Amino acid sequence: MSRNRRTTIAIVAGAVLLSACSVTFGRATASPSSAASPAAVTASVPDDSTSSGAADDSIIQVVKEVEPAVVNVTATSTVTNPFFGDSSQQATGSGFIVSANGVIFTNDHVIEGASKVEVTLPDGRSFDATVTDTDPSRDFAVLKIDASDLPTVALGHSSELQLGQSVVAIGYALGLDGGPTVTSGIISSLERTVQAQDPNTSGGVRTYRNILQTSAAINPGNSGGPLVDLNGDVIGISTAGVSSADNIGFAISIDAARSFIESAVTGP
Repeated sequence: MSRNRRTTIAIVAGAVLLSACSVTFGRATASPSSAASPAAVTASVPDDSTSSGAADDSIIQVVKEVEPAVVNVTATSTVTNPFFGDSSQQATGSGFIVSANGVIFTNDHVIEGASKVEVTLPDGRSFDATVTDTDPSRDFAVLKIDASDLPTVALGHSSELQLGQSVVAIGYALGLDGGPTVTSGIISSLERTVQAQDPNTSGGVRTYRNILQTSAAINPGNSGGPLVDLNGDVIGISTAGVSSADNIGFAISIDAARSFIESAVTGP
């Protein structure tokens, strides 16, 4: 049974509390209280008279470089119901390869509470994954799969980002078949603070400070995937999106995760 779980986030900007915003983790998750429904996708035919510009070419090149290192993460957990017994449910998210020997970074909320974690590569290969390290307070997790000679991402510097800078989000939105989803946008803010209600974490709330805001679409299933600049460098980790508004998504800055990732790569 696979369903979507919506998580409310209050956005705090200075002393202003935008409590009316409804935000979801960028993770397609399971919830006993929500109804399952298939994803409906509407396609439109582009105008043939419109030619790709330099920006389009840059995005295409970035996707070619980064997409091979973006993975789908499926977390299976067991839910106990006093009336119907135990049942298995799945949550899907994304991750990115940081070491050619199978070290993968993702969000902790993608895999929290999982009894089994599976990673699927863009080439279709699937591996059982071991959770080797987590930091729930910062929503970081590291996975390890038994593979070698894998493509990896390059880490950028979020401290060098500017408002209005173009970025690209790559991840397995809604767990759709056919490979990752690519969206593009700009950096809308460099220092947001968001609070997320998450019953699976200590205190029931996650607080993200100095988080990036982007207009690139971040949907359930994107969590843990990379937000990259037009050089193809990861500058953020896609984490949450606002369900009641368009073009508002949030990503943890890569500088906040750098030491954690480097330790995972160089550690035993």
